[in-house]
Amino acid sequence: MADALFNEVMYNEILVSDGFVVDFAVCTTYSLDMPTLLSVPFMLGTMSELSNEALQAPHCVLEAINQSSGKFAIYCNAGNIIVPQNLKTNIYSLLEKSIVQVSLDAHGKGFANFHPKVWIIKETKSDNPNISQLKLVVMSRNLSSSEDIDVVCELTGVIGNKEAKKVRQKKHEPLADFLLWLESHTPQKNIRKGIEDLCFSLSKMEKFIVDYPFEDYDFFPMGIDGYDGKETCFEKMLDYAAETIIISPFVDEGTLEAFVFSRPSSKKTLVTRHASITERMLGMLNDGVYAVKEVMTDKVEKDVSVDIHEKVYFIRNGKNLQNYLYLGSTNATNNGFGRNVEFLLRLQFKPYCMSYDKFRKELINDNKDCIFEKVIDVPQQEDVDNEAIKNEQELHKAIRAIHYAKVESDGENYRISIFCKKHIANVPVLIHPLYSPLLQQELCNGITFAGMALSALTEFYIIEVCDMRRVIKIETHNMPTEERNKAIFQSIINTKSKFINYLAFMLTDSPEEFMAENQQMEHELQQSGIEGKELEITTSLYEDMLKAAYRTPNKIEAIQKVIEKANRSVIPDNFDRIYKHFQTAIKNIKRL
Repeated sequence: MADALFNEVMYNEILVSDGFVVDFAVCTTYSLDMPTLLSVPFMLGTMSELSNEALQAPHCVLEAINQSSGKFAIYCNAGNIIVPQNLKTNIYSLLEKSIVQVSLDAHGKGFANFHPKVWIIKETKSDNPNISQLKLVVMSRNLSSSEDIDVVCELTGVIGNKEAKKVRQKKHEPLADFLLWLESHTPQKNIRKGIEDLCFSLSKMEKFIVDYPFEDYDFFPMGIDGYDGKETCFEKMLDYAAETIIISPFVDEGTLEAFVFSRPSSKKTLVTRHASITERMLGMLNDGVYAVKEVMTDKVEKDVSVDIHEKVYFIRNGKNLQNYLYLGSTNATNNGFGRNVEFLLRLQFKPYCMSYDKFRKELINDNKDCIFEKVIDVPQQEDVDNEAIKNEQELHKAIRAIHYAKVESDGENYRISIFCKKHIANVPVLIHPLYSPLLQQELCNGITFAGMALSALTEFYIIEVCDMRRVIKIETHNMPTEERNKAIFQSIINTKSKFINYLAFMLTDSPEEFMAENQQMEHELQQSGIEGKELEITTSLYEDMLKAAYRTPNKIEAIQKVIEKANRSVIPDNFDRIYKHFQTAIKNIKRL
């Protein structure tokens, strides 16, 4: 289920600090793939160290989702959730309340995109609830599987007991405004409350800690109220930009020309993708245009194609001795600075710690491990896929035309109707609930999907325009969320063995050790009957319950919720009677 977990250091070690637990986290991304979405509860919970093999267990995934419930929100661009290849499970619906799909108004002749890649996380010391911190992670990577080269930066700051100085609050105001803008686009009350708490915590934080060779930082959100990217960031960059190194997968001539002509005699280097380079660019940059070596981007030569996806700007301030490093989501394009919602972090170097030549040499050198090569000739350009662009535009029109969905009882089953608020698109648009491909119909006002099982109800839909298929989320009225989630739970935990395994996993203090022992037991008992296997595991479960009653009584109390969700047929005989004894024991322990 979670075979696309992020095992790289940027996720396993940067998102969660040692000795801290996550109170609430906000993630922004342009694109999102659903297997990677499934990895978020693991990354933010207590099971980030489990092996990929262990994480395939359904009860492991369910418990990760349970532990992280209400602790995170993910914002993504409308129409950029990737259709999962494996839809054998309906477990994705358990995460739909954590997803906010951002659909922006048209801008000029095209649609503006929600494109920032930022995590804002509040953490509390696991052994001292009085110590909390904010963590800001700015990156160029989307929440999707990728082999491309990205950049990530982590900043942390201690949350104080009183309001920070006004000058510090002013410095953090762009980040606070970015959070408030997200809140204004959020229908879920619990997420809005989480964002308000993040803003309150930020108001009590004096500073983020920056490590050598940096000494200061600033935030540059773009495309939100009060923050026009060209005015608040790009034009200020040009005002002092002397020697400049631009690393951006997508570039346009107008943006590069502005950098070059800001100080024509100063050195400029561009690192981009081969497909983005034009003949004019080669003559525009006086210190060369570079791209990832073609052997790395050639799928024939390598199993995996690797290219750059990072967005980085090194700029020497031509008005003083300050050097800056901008990083984040913004491409060197007019859309990047002038249309989309984006986010850049600016880091200021300590004096004399970095120069244009030194920074360039770290990227581009004669070392055999250097991944970049100078581009002399313009590579053959692929024809622009105008049909794909047109389909993308029609997809956005259809998404913006959808108003809401509504669930109604249909006897033993259910039906969902979709209502549209305006003209949908100029081409046929097909749609169906995520797990019900046989119900696919052409999108129109009042379209109804009937005869749906409770566990198949979802706010996720696959929408199709010609050969373009994406997942979208539609705000749904009258969704029986609690009953639906219970039905999903019962469809996964559907035997006594799975019920026992789930409870045992809940109770363990060492998930990795438990999974290893459980797999070994499964191997040893694979020739045995189910009854013998259940008996042995049940004996172990009662031992675990006894330990938890004294060490972590809250885990015993949590079993009640599992019992309420489970089908009675999967609960072992006499379990209720034994569990009541444990509940009585917990009450007696609390009285001591």
